[in-house]
Amino acid sequence: MPSRGRTGMLKAINRLRPVLALLLLPFFFGCGVFAPGPSTKPFFTDPVEKISLTSSPSLTLSLFCEAQALDPLVFRTGTRVHMGFWSLYPNRANLARVIDAINSDTGSTPFNKAIWDEGTATASSMQFPSYIRMNDEFWYERASASGGTVTLTIEGVTYSYTDPHPVTFAQADTIWGQYSQRYTDLAPLIRRSTGLTPEARCFVEGAKSNRVFYTYELPQLEQLEAGGDIIVYFASTSEADWKTPADWVEGTKNAPTPVAP
Repeated sequence: MPSRGRTGMLKAINRLRPVLALLLLPFFFGCGVFAPGPSTKPFFTDPVEKISLTSSPSLTLSLFCEAQALDPLVFRTGTRVHMGFWSLYPNRANLARVIDAINSDTGSTPFNKAIWDEGTATASSMQFPSYIRMNDEFWYERASASGGTVTLTIEGVTYSYTDPHPVTFAQADTIWGQYSQRYTDLAPLIRRSTGLTPEARCFVEGAKSNRVFYTYELPQLEQLEAGGDIIVYFASTSEADWKTPADWVEGTKNAPTPVAP
């Protein structure tokens, strides 16, 4: 029988295995040559397969490589990375404003760079291919299908399709929620690459407790915060300025109280 001390150590190692595996992925596999996938849409991916994909650390590696290809400054030594989070649609524009403000400020020391789950900037040309594919799979639209028929508007034209892999709202939430978790898991890779702890900038005032942020992203942020891999800030006003400390509240314990579903 192992000693009590050794048992405690083994338990600690087991808890850290997912994090250690994530940190070692780029060393073992590398990013290789970046090549975006085909643009044909829609993609009627099987939700069961997508749930498996979005639960895997390999998606975080993909996002790491995509970010590096889109903007190598994200992982440059000495870059202070701000990771954006939002919930409740009006908050998206507030976050986008802050991301643009951070990325347009090139004279600060350290150099600051803002990203979000969509890409390395707010411009569509800087979106993660993985995010583009998620949108082209139309998860929530497919979950709203009537009688097996999916109605989609693509580039201003409306089409009707028969979905070979019907999707439920629960599956759509899981897919987007896990995608967001894998994006959040970039934090320790950013910290190791840049030498600086990334900062989360969250606009979630008025968000519901059963949506993606409170169900998937916040628990992940709590774990990463506890490990020293990210510093979490919540905007205290919709007009929060990233350079004004009084506009932000630090710590996941100070997350705004969510709205009941």
